[in-house]
Amino acid sequence: MRPVTSLLLILDVLLGATLGCSPPPQAGPRAGGHAGVVRFPGPWLKLTGGEQVGVNDAPQFVVRRRSAGPGGEELLFALKQGFDGSLFGREVHDFPVEDPGYDYYSDTRFAVSLDRGFRVREATAAEWDAAAKPLHSYHFVKTFQNPRVTAEGVRHNERLYRRSGAAWGTEAAVVSPRGAHIAVLSYASGEKPAKTMIPGFGNTEPGRGELFIDVYDTASGERVIAAREPYGEGGGFEPSVLFGGAFWLDERFFVMPLDPSYESCLLGILPEK
Repeated sequence: MRPVTSLLLILDVLLGATLGCSPPPQAGPRAGGHAGVVRFPGPWLKLTGGEQVGVNDAPQFVVRRRSAGPGGEELLFALKQGFDGSLFGREVHDFPVEDPGYDYYSDTRFAVSLDRGFRVREATAAEWDAAAKPLHSYHFVKTFQNPRVTAEGVRHNERLYRRSGAAWGTEAAVVSPRGAHIAVLSYASGEKPAKTMIPGFGNTEPGRGELFIDVYDTASGERVIAAREPYGEGGGFEPSVLFGGAFWLDERFFVMPLDPSYESCLLGILPEK
């Protein structure tokens, strides 16, 4: 099983002097939240029609929460096919299977510890069935033709939340269910988008670079989590592929895939209030 690595993040934040504006990113430790990279130790598989197949067509994470046991509290991850964007702007506790021939969960499931170790283990079907179903929230702030999104950051409820990366993807931010937090998503790259033989059908974003995730408390404007992570290693892919898979679990957990196969993700954890 591959080790789970901690992500370099959690920067100290000073309140900005300008009213209604979040403070710019600044370095230093902060106890307000933490995050890490979770690396799942194997592919997401499903036994269907007598054979094992990959779960890889329009996938999405579905997460359940397991109460404290011998190993402490955990989040249980599975992968589900058929995420067509219909949940954008919505919240949901459950994801019923409507077409068992296509719309299904992976048989592989993994549990992730909620301490700073981000330990990963295989989870059983019984643990999955018994776990609680937290609220999944997909309240995106889209970038395209949105006056709330500028070169500086995202304006939400009369406050500007600054980005750390140099560029936006298709999703600029994700707001938590009750609006207590906002995750600002950006990237930076020294590369240009890959060229294509067919004009108008090429990539619009560079295939390699660095992702930036800045999570803010909307009541104070303070940044409580700041993370950065390389993207596109290997074959390369657009960062918006990852931004579109981000979501909130209740008000405490932020999840975003870090590769198109969902073999890793960023998990941000905020203190329980």
